[in-house]
Amino acid sequence: MASLSTDSLDIRIRKALTAWKRLDELDVKILEALSLLGPRNLTIIAKNLQVPTTTVSFRVKRMLSESILFFQVNPYITNMGLKKAFVFAEATPGLEDVLMKCLRVNGFWILLYHIYGPYEGCGGVWGIPKEHVEEFLLFLRILKEVGVARSYEVIWSTCFEGIPVKSRWFSVEDGQWVFNWEEWLKEVETIEGELPYTLVEPDDWPIKVDLVDVLIIKELEKDGKASMVHISESLGIPVSTINYHFREHVLKRELIEGYQVEIYRFPFPICELLIFIFEFDSHDKMSKFALSLLDKPFVIFIGKALNMNKLVAQIYLPKWEFRKFIHALSTLIRRGVLKQYRYFIEDMYQTDRQTVSYEYFENGKWNYDFKKHREELRKIFKKTGVSTTKNHTNKKSGKINAQPL
Repeated sequence: MASLSTDSLDIRIRKALTAWKRLDELDVKILEALSLLGPRNLTIIAKNLQVPTTTVSFRVKRMLSESILFFQVNPYITNMGLKKAFVFAEATPGLEDVLMKCLRVNGFWILLYHIYGPYEGCGGVWGIPKEHVEEFLLFLRILKEVGVARSYEVIWSTCFEGIPVKSRWFSVEDGQWVFNWEEWLKEVETIEGELPYTLVEPDDWPIKVDLVDVLIIKELEKDGKASMVHISESLGIPVSTINYHFREHVLKRELIEGYQVEIYRFPFPICELLIFIFEFDSHDKMSKFALSLLDKPFVIFIGKALNMNKLVAQIYLPKWEFRKFIHALSTLIRRGVLKQYRYFIEDMYQTDRQTVSYEYFENGKWNYDFKKHREELRKIFKKTGVSTTKNHTNKKSGKINAQPL
């Protein structure tokens, strides 16, 4: 995988602190157009907004340089034969960093972060080859059996719906987004529509990619603006081949969900980044709730738990709006719209993201090496002094037996 980090987090935060109030109405219109058309169509965006292309380009570059705007391609990993899973693991006190090292061993992770709230621990998102789901669960079970993790939870999910930037809830007078919670409460109960395909449970997880496709997607995850020529040069593959695979495979086989425009409307130090789990009594209530979030400025992405009326969402809120959001959720519970919710605080200072696991793809399939994972875990346990055996009491004899990892 390729790391997606650019500037150090401290630099990004300092830049965001000085830049976040500089957005105006035209900036927001550009961001909205970018969410719809992607970062590769600045000329079309400029024409639709009736402003010079140089103006659009300048403003986009400014927001990128000030680290309040990020472009990313969201792969539709369902069509790559990968099942998406959220993991929430409670660390045994004192072993928080060891737990994170262990989770990194399984290289199919997409996001990794420390979490706190209900407990201190680690969370993340994985894309696991569909044939190896049980081995992934065994990998996690090992962490609990040896005592690195006290507990863990896995939620298998659809792909994510990245929330586009919308001008709704943006106050031109104040030059920033506002939060109309009462308006949202009414909308949750009245909104109609169909869920986007990313939130519809798939019938299968087919492998519709080849190696060139995976490599192109990897490069676009690193830079959603990258030209086919640049990708060709980076990969050492003829541009004609890159163009063909992008057009005939990546696009026609729906290997990417789209281009997500991720913008930090408020600076990190005054905000919370959270993972919420919302549960509902019916699919209809869940759908209305999901639809109501698709244009809201406090949601980054949404996923639907497989075989359940449950949503998982990444939320980004100013601290002073957090309690208002919780109050709104409580109101929805009293009205019978929402059944219950839980949340984890994601440590935005200890969050990593990486590209699709391209180095594990070969000859049209994913190489998932559970034996290697287990051996790497043994090395970590040995180095950190974690015992690789666990004592189990035989209920019949009352004797204690040591069980190997």
